[in-house]
Amino acid sequence: MIINKCLVCGSSNLRADRALSGRLVCNACGTPAGVSRRVKNKKSIYSKFSLNNKYFIFICILILAFILVVI
Repeated sequence: MIINKCLVCGSSNLRADRALSGRLVCNACGTPAGVSRRVKNKKSIYSKFSLNNKYFIFICILILAFILVVI
C-alpha cells in the first residue's frame, strides 16, 4: 500500500527518514506515515467509573469516612 497523503494533516509532502530506517515521515507535521489522527472525543464504557470523575472520588471518600467512623 502506497501512502501519498499524511493521515494527520493531509499534506502530500512526505520524505523517507534515514533515522527511522527509511520510513515515510510527513514534512509538515513530522508524524510517521500510517499513524492516524487520535480521536479525543471517544467515549469509553468505563467513563462513569473513571478516577477523573469527581463524583466517584467524592463517594469513595464518603465510604472511607463512614467505615472509619463505624470502626
